[in-house]
Amino acid sequence: MNVGIVVAAGKSERMGPNVDKAFLSIGSHRENGNLRGYVDLYGYRVDTTGVLGARQTTAGPAERAFPSWATVPGYYSLAGARRWHFFFGWLFTINGMLYVFYNLAVGHLRKFFFTLGDAKKIPAMIAYYLKLRKTSPQEGEYNPLQKLAYTSVFVLLAPLILLSGMAMSPQLNVAFNWIPAMFGGRQSARTIHFVLAFSFLFFVFGHVFMVVTQGFFNNMRSMITGWYREKVHAEPAPVQVAEPAPATIVATEEPSHVKA
Repeated sequence: MNVGIVVAAGKSERMGPNVDKAFLSIGSHRENGNLRGYVDLYGYRVDTTGVLGARQTTAGPAERAFPSWATVPGYYSLAGARRWHFFFGWLFTINGMLYVFYNLAVGHLRKFFFTLGDAKKIPAMIAYYLKLRKTSPQEGEYNPLQKLAYTSVFVLLAPLILLSGMAMSPQLNVAFNWIPAMFGGRQSARTIHFVLAFSFLFFVFGHVFMVVTQGFFNNMRSMITGWYREKVHAEPAPVQVAEPAPATIVATEEPSHVKA
């Protein structure tokens, strides 16, 4: 008998016979008397026993979507996981709103907001990161790829994560029934929320990659202390070529010849 576990909001929910209709599922089943875990994505199944779906515990093999060290709380509790998830969700929301309001107040937001003029510089910036170009096309504090990433997060990713998360809340569904309708229902909102959460992780990993490739210690110091060491390339001093001295013409008189 297959027992499906559909990943949602960082934890898991048990499903019945409709598990095969899920977009992404982590499950477990019995094979030759042994409990095996798997990940199913659009019908493609991969065995993940020991990591996802099924794990060996002190009490024997057990069904579990994620290992205990990767979940909050570490024990299985759907109600507890939802409380923790909404706690961090509101913390994320309040922190993001304060960040946006502060940058609007000081005028810093326009420095990293993506414009059509920045789109022309994206190929050159990619070539620079891939070491195919020696000089960076960056003008100002942020390059075109950074502006594109920040604008996508603030304008698209963060609002959609918040709305899809609100669409999964039964209490908010009663008060604002138009929110889950935007996503085609709670289950669709769950899938979108899960995909967007991984997109946010890719955004973080992209930042880590750029920090490592562009000077790990220098960038980490700037994040912690605010001090950043600029790379200043000293231009070679111009070579001064001494001008040749002007030629002088010396007039010489030939000795006169005296004839006897």
